[in-house]
Amino acid sequence: MAADLSLSWADYVIALVIVLVPMTVGIWYALSDSNRTRTEYLLGGRRMYVLPVTLSLFTTFQSAIAQIGLPMEVFYHGGIYMLAGCGLGISYIIGCCTVVPLLYPLRITSVYEYLDLRFQSKVVRTLCTVVGMLTTLCYMAIALLSPALALQASANLSLWVSIAGFGAVASLYTAIGGFKSVVWTDVFQTLVIFVGIAVILIKATLEVGGLSEVWRLSQAGGRTHFDRFTPDPRVRHSIWGLLVGHCFMWLVNEFNQSTLQRISSMKSVRDAQVSHLMLTPLIIVYSVIFGFMGLTIFAYFRVQDCDPLAAGFISNRNQLAPFFVVHLMQDMPGMVGLYVSVLCCASLSTLSSGINALAANTVEDILQRPLQGLREATIVFLTKLIAVAYGVVTVGLTFMANRIQGPILQMLAMVFSAFGSPVLGIFVLGACVPWANKYGALTGAVISLVFNLWISVGNALHGNKTEPLAALGTAGCRDWGQISEAILFVNETYKDRVNSYNNSALWIDKQRRGATEPQPSSFPLYEISYEWHSMLGTFLCFALGLSVSYVTNRLSKSASRETRLRKESTHACYIFPFLRKFWGMSDAHSPSDVARVKVHVNDKPQLGDDGQLKHLTDLTEASLSCEHKSEDISCPL
Repeated sequence: MAADLSLSWADYVIALVIVLVPMTVGIWYALSDSNRTRTEYLLGGRRMYVLPVTLSLFTTFQSAIAQIGLPMEVFYHGGIYMLAGCGLGISYIIGCCTVVPLLYPLRITSVYEYLDLRFQSKVVRTLCTVVGMLTTLCYMAIALLSPALALQASANLSLWVSIAGFGAVASLYTAIGGFKSVVWTDVFQTLVIFVGIAVILIKATLEVGGLSEVWRLSQAGGRTHFDRFTPDPRVRHSIWGLLVGHCFMWLVNEFNQSTLQRISSMKSVRDAQVSHLMLTPLIIVYSVIFGFMGLTIFAYFRVQDCDPLAAGFISNRNQLAPFFVVHLMQDMPGMVGLYVSVLCCASLSTLSSGINALAANTVEDILQRPLQGLREATIVFLTKLIAVAYGVVTVGLTFMANRIQGPILQMLAMVFSAFGSPVLGIFVLGACVPWANKYGALTGAVISLVFNLWISVGNALHGNKTEPLAALGTAGCRDWGQISEAILFVNETYKDRVNSYNNSALWIDKQRRGATEPQPSSFPLYEISYEWHSMLGTFLCFALGLSVSYVTNRLSKSASRETRLRKESTHACYIFPFLRKFWGMSDAHSPSDVARVKVHVNDKPQLGDDGQLKHLTDLTEASLSCEHKSEDISCPL
């Protein structure tokens, strides 16, 4: 092994290509679509194809967080974590049958516009918009930090330079190219991810001795137990937690702005449903691949008889995968650069999608009134400036995230559960129960938000710390030669700046001593595994919202007894299709009594007591164009 950990010229060439491709795509669409409307800029004109949008939606939420965190979880806690992909796949099937047929016909640009239409409340819409945007910003900050740490560990490149560079590239090609640029760049980046990880896995498997040897060594190390069927919610990873808990955690993304844009960008509701169904096998295969990478890393270091964490070559568990690739591929020019490119592609995809989504939320939800009366070209230009601004904000938040401690996947789960589950609860409440009102939605969301923040932070600070499986030895570490000294130098030189995902020094020391006894929690709720937090938050929001809606409907003095709880107060197009028959509602998609109303995004249909459209306000178009189409329906006439 060579002592020099710097990237070779081949590594830099690969990295340069990865950066130039999205910039080229962005410039292409900036020049070819110079006269774009907001629909073109934010939704691709609603004429996108299934396959590219599917790959874009896939890679949007499969960031470098998963590529670093999933192998680490398998290495330290066993291969059972690969089953999390099945839970995510179930969430896409549920979304195909519920979310897609609900949102696509509404022809909305912002996902939170649905809440305004459903609850007739700007407060509900604004609350969920702010919380949803905070979730996206936190997710982007964590995703941006991951490849920056990998570059620091592998190429001795300043963390700050990496963060600023990735943020600048993602902001520029997203701002100038818009939604089409994001989608087609995501397609390229998805291909790079799968090709890169395939090359690394083939090389690593051959080094160990083949697939059978990887599995044998993993079995001997206790990493292949898949039979944890315990219903105990305190267990870090169980079958039920990985399937049910992760399903709810990922359902949060179904009501995410990035998801809504991809659903609405396709030509028909059937295309959007096909896209969701294609995501299920894709996400399962992805989880298995990176889970197997964790087993391969374990087998490799078992053969080497060296535990990188115990030997001090890495200072936290999230550095495991980048360290492994550097150690394995150092003698192969371009391979380290390929892995760094894989992380960069995953991170850039998440950043570009998030920036585009935040710009859409800002224009459609926050600045809709101030922007009224401006020319469409002016609004598109302002949207581009807003996109650049969010890129700058993300870079700043990433610097702050550099000081947060904890396992990377658990950090992500905490963000989704604390901020995402209340929003999911409101959407489910509104789409399931016609008589649920804004008072119930607000009460459920606020209390659920506070509750989930409380138990998530409490779990991170005071909850039981599940100890990793049996550690490897360190006898073989002394044979690694000069690279060990170089890696130690990198870790020591940047020790203060590489604790972004670091556990405390006390925790690290405890792992090195092989401690196995968990510390008792001071409060029972803190012991619940992070896998269940999203489900708890969603159920709490739904239950409280339902109860408060029932009570306020009963106490309402402005409504007669006959109209207090009647389902006709909400039109069928705002209820999940599979529940409309249960509530005795007519099919909102029937071409005989529904049509599409083209209005400005700031306009809102006002429903009368009979559930029918009463009038429209703030119209900015000269006329209404109605088309009887069974798939493209926004509201009844």
